[in-house]
Amino acid sequence: MTVVHAGGNELVRVIVPRLTTVEASVLRTVSGAAELALMHRAAVPVRFLHRRRATIVPLAGDRRADGTLFAIPGRDGRVRDDLLHFLPAAVPLAPRRTPQRRDNVRIELVRPVAIVPEGFRAGWLNGFTRNVSAGGVLVAGADVLEHGERLRLRFELDSGEDLLDVLARVVRADDDLGLRGLRLEGVGDRERERIVRYVFERQRHALAALRARAV
Repeated sequence: MTVVHAGGNELVRVIVPRLTTVEASVLRTVSGAAELALMHRAAVPVRFLHRRRATIVPLAGDRRADGTLFAIPGRDGRVRDDLLHFLPAAVPLAPRRTPQRRDNVRIELVRPVAIVPEGFRAGWLNGFTRNVSAGGVLVAGADVLEHGERLRLRFELDSGEDLLDVLARVVRADDDLGLRGLRLEGVGDRERERIVRYVFERQRHALAALRARAV
């Protein structure tokens, strides 16, 4: 579910836990990012909101989105005090009990995925990834898998030449939506770094696209 809509001008409340809450207007959006215009001066300098985890809640409606704020440099080299960029995080199946680490930053990623449960003698399940991080993957189309089951995943990160082939285990399930949260297992440092680089490259592209629209 998307909390900020294309077209802009939606009024939202930006909540930075234990720091501040400020109202803003959604100026513009691109896939994976939004630009927010602050309606009034924040209680703390905007530079202190850079790379802070935040929750956005529309003033009209009960939706919400969790993500990360980014301050915007001005022409004079100082941080602008009227704008912020927001990168929403993909929503996990259950709330996190610990702060999100760098390796656990998630991005939305819809790719066909071949799922081979441990013990399958022949064939595989065809599903789709919904989001991915260096620590896990959310998939659809694996309704038959139970909590704790081990499996092998094969899907493309960016192209057919960038195939990821990893082992995983089911750690969360949402039967209503047909989703399974998978924790990657036995992933080496090289493979994990591939995923981390890809996730952050996607985030950089979203921010670059947003800034290009602002010019």
